[in-house]
Amino acid sequence: MSQDKDGFEASMARLREIVEKLEGGDLPLEEGVTLFREGVALARSCRERLDKARNEVTILADGVLRDFAPEDGDA
Repeated sequence: MSQDKDGFEASMARLREIVEKLEGGDLPLEEGVTLFREGVALARSCRERLDKARNEVTILADGVLRDFAPEDGDA
């Protein structure tokens, strides 16, 4: 799990770097498009990791293990 967490944290850090560079607005078009594509791939990967983690979380309720189901507005 630590490796997944480290990978997630590194991906999020890289995504923040990309956003900052793109928001700067002073990149050549080709570099901006390349960074945008990398950012989309990172965002998708992070979302998949979060979805996987959410599905793996279980809660103990009334003595029964159940899959985690977020309440409305928590997703």
